[in-house]
Amino acid sequence: MQSLFGLPMNDIMIVLVALLAISVGTIVFVALRNRVMFLIGLRNIPRRTAQTVLIIIGLMLSTVIISAAFTTGDTVDHSITKMVYDVTGHVDETVQNGDKLSESMQQENGVVGARQSIPASVASDLEQRFQGDPEIKGFLPLISEPVAVSNPQTSLSAPLGVLSGVDATRLGAFPDIVDTNGKPVDVASLADNEILVNESMADEIDAVPGQNIDIYYQNQQFTFRVADIVKDCLLTGSSGYPKLGLATRLDTVQKLSNRPGEADFIAVANQGGVRGGLDVSDSVTAKLEGALKGTSYSVDSLKSDGVESAQLAGNILMTFFMVLGLFSIGAGILLTVMIFVMLAAERKTEMGISRAVGMKRRHLIESFVSEGMGYNMLSALVGVTLGVIVATLIAGAMMLILGQFVSIESKVTLRSLVMSYSLGVSLTFLTVLFSSWRVSNLNIVRAIRDLPEPDKKPGRRSLFLGIGLVLFGALLMLTGMSARQVAPWAMGISLVLIGIALACRYLRAPERPLFTTVGLVILAYWSVAAGERIPGPEMSGGIELFFLSGVMMVAAATFVVMYNAHLLLNLLALSGRRMGRIFPSIKTAIAYPLASKFRTGMTMAMIALVIFALTMMSVMNGNFNRVFLTQEARGGWDIRVQENPSNPVGDLRQALAGSGVDTSKFDAVGKIASAGVSSSRLRQESDSQTAIDDLPTYRVAGMDQAFLTQNTIQLQSRATGYDSDAAVWAALASDPSLAVIDAFASGGSGYSMGPPQFQLKGIDPGESTFDAIPLDIVDSTTGQAMPVKVIGVMKIGPSGNFFGLYTDADLIDTSLGGAAYNTYYIRLTPGENAETTAKAIESSLFTRGAQATSLEKEVNDQMALSKGFFYLMQGFMGLGLVVGIAAVGVIAFRTVVERRQQIGMLRAIGFTRGQVALSFLLESSFVTLLGIVTGLGLAILLSFFLLTSKSMSDMGLRGFFIPWLEVIPTCLVAYVAALVMTFIPSRQAASIPIAEALRYE
Repeated sequence: MQSLFGLPMNDIMIVLVALLAISVGTIVFVALRNRVMFLIGLRNIPRRTAQTVLIIIGLMLSTVIISAAFTTGDTVDHSITKMVYDVTGHVDETVQNGDKLSESMQQENGVVGARQSIPASVASDLEQRFQGDPEIKGFLPLISEPVAVSNPQTSLSAPLGVLSGVDATRLGAFPDIVDTNGKPVDVASLADNEILVNESMADEIDAVPGQNIDIYYQNQQFTFRVADIVKDCLLTGSSGYPKLGLATRLDTVQKLSNRPGEADFIAVANQGGVRGGLDVSDSVTAKLEGALKGTSYSVDSLKSDGVESAQLAGNILMTFFMVLGLFSIGAGILLTVMIFVMLAAERKTEMGISRAVGMKRRHLIESFVSEGMGYNMLSALVGVTLGVIVATLIAGAMMLILGQFVSIESKVTLRSLVMSYSLGVSLTFLTVLFSSWRVSNLNIVRAIRDLPEPDKKPGRRSLFLGIGLVLFGALLMLTGMSARQVAPWAMGISLVLIGIALACRYLRAPERPLFTTVGLVILAYWSVAAGERIPGPEMSGGIELFFLSGVMMVAAATFVVMYNAHLLLNLLALSGRRMGRIFPSIKTAIAYPLASKFRTGMTMAMIALVIFALTMMSVMNGNFNRVFLTQEARGGWDIRVQENPSNPVGDLRQALAGSGVDTSKFDAVGKIASAGVSSSRLRQESDSQTAIDDLPTYRVAGMDQAFLTQNTIQLQSRATGYDSDAAVWAALASDPSLAVIDAFASGGSGYSMGPPQFQLKGIDPGESTFDAIPLDIVDSTTGQAMPVKVIGVMKIGPSGNFFGLYTDADLIDTSLGGAAYNTYYIRLTPGENAETTAKAIESSLFTRGAQATSLEKEVNDQMALSKGFFYLMQGFMGLGLVVGIAAVGVIAFRTVVERRQQIGMLRAIGFTRGQVALSFLLESSFVTLLGIVTGLGLAILLSFFLLTSKSMSDMGLRGFFIPWLEVIPTCLVAYVAALVMTFIPSRQAASIPIAEALRYE
């Protein structure tokens, strides 16, 4: 990983190490300046082993989250980057005719045969031009043709593999074709009927050296002998997913494909090897572009772009983990504050005596900071170690989920370990410093007598703090407005409201109605603003809003609940007679938490934060799955048959009938003819002066009459004059100059489907009707423009399966160089099994390389993949529940010590052991349920306003769905775990002898 939130990782590490040095330096300063206070603080660490362990566990949780996030980013970055290096080998750049190789392959689903050819002699020209260049090692012409492969000996086949032809005379600069033992293979010695099979293809068809295999190209059969099994790489046909490939001499493939003297691209190898060649990639690319200027050839920095994409993927995933982990980190910070507040409560008398004999307030702070940093240094070390273990488990889970696409290998870098430790220590140090300052503020007499502090009237500090928050909030609002960013704007509004409340508190305004009102206003603002129901300046925001909204809403709700929780006691008093003997236990279980509002509020906020995040993720994921992974997204079809362009199918019904497939169970068969992305560009009137090469490429496809009349694709917008979706499709069937386009091009989806992205002008996002929009489909090869009018925009769900601009199939067949490949769609008669039929179709057409897919199975697989990744995120965020549950345990254990005399009094006036134990269990239940209900309610509230907002409606989201089967188990797990944590201290409280409890000091 090279950056985080746009900042270089090395710079971030330097800052974090500096913060660590300041934290450690502070303790060293205390030790040198006042060695007695330093030792007094440290002596408390080994005094109570159980308490020390509990504190370390509480403090380490934030570091666990941080370490796991950084290490997961390293793992993803390393895994994808390694895949790029393994696939490209010594190929650093490519020269091709037309668009970039990487873009063409990405947008054509790996159908590499759809690109334009380039003369193989270009390699010789480039060799002469750059002979002796210190940065370029060699050039290699290649052909990559999609073929179908079968192994007669094993009866196994692969409908789509890539046959690579390489110039054996130029492989000296490209030593990538090696056997499974890593030894170079002599490609030049291959006979005309010999071929190399890469490992992925060999596994697919069980091929071994010496066997004969059949290759099908242009519906002709060619038999080759397997000379050897070689490793997967670009030269051996592995261009991505799937990795199935074969390789032989260039002239052999040219003869087979009837393409003498042609190549698909020229590979370029830089000096420096597989990884070192990347250092001069920019320089080599500039040289090649200068040499090819004025030609139709382009240069693609294949390896550089791939590595950059890999690093971007690692950065995105790490950022995602970090933002989600912020909820748990926030809960951990609250737990740290509470731990030290409770430590201070335990040592209140001791601190009072210390102050009485001459200690100053700063001495107590020095002592507490020393003790806290002792815990901190140990806990951060444990946290980093456990974070690496968690990241390793996450890597294993990702391998199970994404293993078919990329091999995930766990990776840990020293930089991430240093950053995790530094950040963990620094965060906890600041928290400890704040907590130490807070606990040192005590009344000496009351501390010695262990008397509760009286309610203080708000002083000038409240006024100054309020004014400061108002000014800072106003500054944030101005910053947000100038930068058009939602986060500082919304935070500024919230801080202004809180500041006004603190200032009014100084003016003796009643606290309960004051903070209740401010809390409700903040809740309403964050909820309604998320739904875009408050008019204001247009602003943008990112995933950080997810965390900020959770923090602000939970903080506001905590104020509202804590200031009004006494109403529960009033309700309880009214219904007490109906509760019988458990009424005293219930009353004490509610009364004690309300008497310690700070402690109760902190615990409630910890649990609410994590429940909020988990519920929001469940609701958002469930609602988006209902859009993209539904039957509606299939457009009324059951099976998709993807044609191999090297082996055209022709009439699908006829081809299947000739292979023995019963086509009578087909209710309808439609065809989509796709033009090559590299040859189709879109132009609107506003782009009339733009050069053709600068116009955005976009998928252009044609639907035949059967598809146009039989599909059920729903539209989110229609042109004026078309009163139904059926009217739009009927118009397309009768007029080839009309077209429909996917929702991604209309600007309302918020998604990009790959570079370069065409944006349709003339329609506002979410607009249900619009004037027909004229545009030109431009053939980048001939420059010919074909005018069409867009009269419909598909809904977001079908757009995921039918991405592109769609018109009549005849337009594609007669223009744009003809169809690059065809895709067939089949609707079965009721009762037929799509998955079984798809397998039968693919089996019958395997010699043509056609791939048949059950759309229902594809939707289910995508949903399983989505759920798997979602559950992985939930598991990571679930670490935050450990924080909340740990808080409940800390409170429960401390409560037994603090209330020893009170327990004795309860037993003396008639409470049984069971009632005492029940009271403690109910107390934990009360606090936990407050947090769970608050987090659950806030998440549902925010997600409702968000998912029913105009922008979400523009994306095609309709209605609101709560996945209770995912939400309820999460809440139950949190509640049961909290009860388990309380069980031991509740039994301990119930077993205290009455006399011993009454005598406790």
